[in-house]
Amino acid sequence: MSDFKINIIDGPSTPSQQPVTPSRSWKVAIIDDEASMHHATTLALKNVKIMGYPLSFIHAYSAKEGQQLLADNTDTAVILLDVVMEEEDSGLQLASYIRKELGNHTTQIVLRTGQPGYAPEESVIENFEINDYKTKNELTRAKLFSTLCSSIRSYQSLYSIQKSRDGLRKIIDSAANQFQERSLASFSEGILDQINALFDIHSEGIFCVSSRPLNPPQQLEKIYFHATNEQHEDEHIVVATSQKYQQAFGKNLDTIELDETSHTAIKQAFQEGRNVINGGNIALYMDTPSQWKAVIYIFTGKTDLLDELDPELLSVFIQNVALGLENTKFVNQLFDAAFIDEITGLHSRMGFVDSQVPSLLKRAGRLTLAMIDIDDFHQINESLGFDYGNKVLKVFGDALKQSLPTSSVVSRLHSDAFAVATELDEASLLNVLQTLQDTVFGMDDGGPFYLGVTSGIFNLEETGTLNNTEVALKRAEIALKQAKSKRRGCALTFHEDMEIACNERLNLINKLRHDLSEELLYLVFQPKVDLTNNCIIGAEALLRWNHTELGEVSPGVFVPIAEAAGLSFELDTFVFRSACKVLANHPELPEIAINISPLSLNRRELLPILDGILQQYGIDKHRISLEITEGCFVQGKSCKANIAKLHEQGWSLHLDDFGTGYSSFGYLLNLPVSVIKIDRIFTWGLSKCDRSERLLGGMVNMLKGMNKRVLIEGIETEEQLVSAVAAGLEMTQGYLFYKPLTLDDFTLALKEQAVA
Repeated sequence: MSDFKINIIDGPSTPSQQPVTPSRSWKVAIIDDEASMHHATTLALKNVKIMGYPLSFIHAYSAKEGQQLLADNTDTAVILLDVVMEEEDSGLQLASYIRKELGNHTTQIVLRTGQPGYAPEESVIENFEINDYKTKNELTRAKLFSTLCSSIRSYQSLYSIQKSRDGLRKIIDSAANQFQERSLASFSEGILDQINALFDIHSEGIFCVSSRPLNPPQQLEKIYFHATNEQHEDEHIVVATSQKYQQAFGKNLDTIELDETSHTAIKQAFQEGRNVINGGNIALYMDTPSQWKAVIYIFTGKTDLLDELDPELLSVFIQNVALGLENTKFVNQLFDAAFIDEITGLHSRMGFVDSQVPSLLKRAGRLTLAMIDIDDFHQINESLGFDYGNKVLKVFGDALKQSLPTSSVVSRLHSDAFAVATELDEASLLNVLQTLQDTVFGMDDGGPFYLGVTSGIFNLEETGTLNNTEVALKRAEIALKQAKSKRRGCALTFHEDMEIACNERLNLINKLRHDLSEELLYLVFQPKVDLTNNCIIGAEALLRWNHTELGEVSPGVFVPIAEAAGLSFELDTFVFRSACKVLANHPELPEIAINISPLSLNRRELLPILDGILQQYGIDKHRISLEITEGCFVQGKSCKANIAKLHEQGWSLHLDDFGTGYSSFGYLLNLPVSVIKIDRIFTWGLSKCDRSERLLGGMVNMLKGMNKRVLIEGIETEEQLVSAVAAGLEMTQGYLFYKPLTLDDFTLALKEQAVA
């Protein structure tokens, strides 16, 4: 849905990492309504190999075609998906279809768009499991390769996990009953029961494990640590017992009371790596690929048991038990990966939402739920690195958990966001959070530090109208965002007005996107007046929005929302294009000033787009001035570089709202602007106190001394006008002369001025 063409730049060649299998390739789906994007992408990636295998491309030219294409190609590794096709959100609808209807959670989705204003919200990226989002002008050949390489690696990992899950499910479903248990203890206890049933032994037994397996699940790690308070390679820990030996569970084999014959049989089985049957004492030995050694010890009064046992059946049984033992470990690892956060050891979001909170709520009846964000945590990562940042997360998570009752559920949701569900009332929880604010945290490899936290609170009741944990967490997050926008370091409790405002904001964004794409917004013009003769010498173009349902929407409402939604660039270019149309149709108009936001000045495509619009309408840039704010000079290098280029190319630059932000006469010395617009905040003080007039006069003299022309905004009264003239000002904007005018009224004012 755009005229963008991909920029193909030669990238580095890709060495093969493994032998190529001719029958295998990575399947990449290109779903885009522009044929040129299909051609450019396949051309850019021709003969590329990733991880030793070539790419094969499949194509669809609409979201509807894409549905059928992906239904027929379930082994697709990566989808390069255009956001805007038949409709402005066709790509997002297709992403939802892939995840929800097809149930495909392994294929990686890379959104592409030529319209940066359609960048998806963070919630969309999370809910639809979007792997990456790129504007089309970013995707050079090198970046295409990098994006595909990382996406294919992610696909391969997820695919392997999925295959492992599927295979494991088949093994568990088809194996003996004991393999159906996910718990290590339950599985082991099932083994004892199965032995009694299979070999008709009917005796007491004990199940032991020797050295820790490689990469043990948390469940087994806890059993080992509980038994020894340390982790040794040669420990023999009892992980399951029958009724007779239940006191031995979780203990080191060397610390429990067993008769010498029993102890000797177990030790001999471990040392010699074989089954040991000595009269009524049976020690069945097994090991697994992860070097997990185990012995099942059974005592029976049958001294002739060896003659009764079928050695082949015994061998098959032991092999299956070893396989089941290993699979139990893998299932626990998958469980840990899904429900346990790797960095902190706390519950993950899934563990918090799907398992822990619902059971706690059912038991307690009511909970206080909080979403907690560490203030400015990104600075720790940027200054000290991600490894140090992870340690900080671990220390904070431990402190948070220790400060709450043991029944509380603590989770790390993502990044530096934590969640708590507790039986404490709201006041008590707020005290805990305040204590954390005052806590000095210590690191083994660093000095003490403080962590500020901002929180959103929601009260959850099992008998109330809401007991959905996911919705409750969302509402706590809404309160958190409100708290962060108002004052960091505080906590806010959710109120339904917050959710209403959030929904209204989303609704407003959608309406604004629609009306902007349909060019239903319009311009008004506020004249600039020469104070020496009260004549119009120019005007500032201002954007207005009159919605069919909402009526006139104030710029003070829709502009900040548009900035937060990533629409600043689209608004600025719309105003520029609309002003150029007006100037093309009205050559008699004076200079028109157009506001350019700091976010737009950060865009590298800004200058080419402005030049292209000028050429399209045949407008000389000297008929236009660009108004920038002081905030542009703290936005970074790209913003400053664009300002410098605009100055070099002969654009007239004006500094808007001087005195409200980063005002400094020092930086004005080298600032490439010709006009300084003094903000109305100074105007309000005029005629009210002599100090305001003297301050304004001093500012004007200094600015004129720097060869800057000066304009003051917001003149509304005769007293303000007298003070402005006394201060030496020669230009103004304000309601005393003109309010913002429609184009017809503006041209009429110019005609009346000419006649006069």
